[in-house]
Amino acid sequence: MESIFQIMDASNAEQLANEYEKGELDATKNNGGKRTKSEQVDHKHSHPEGDTRRIVNVAMQGEQKRKEQQQK
Repeated sequence: MESIFQIMDASNAEQLANEYEKGELDATKNNGGKRTKSEQVDHKHSHPEGDTRRIVNVAMQGEQKRKEQQQK
């Protein structure tokens, strides 16, 4: 039984390789229109302020909340 499955797997792999060589198989096709890795790198923009602004805002809001709770 195992030999039959091995033969089927090998023939399937050979068939895929032949289709790829002939150009029938589109290896560059990706799922759902997602970007390729090179496109992701090209379109990645760095944020000059980074996470610092977000961290400072969270800290300031936390201080305000603590002051409000102490006044109650």
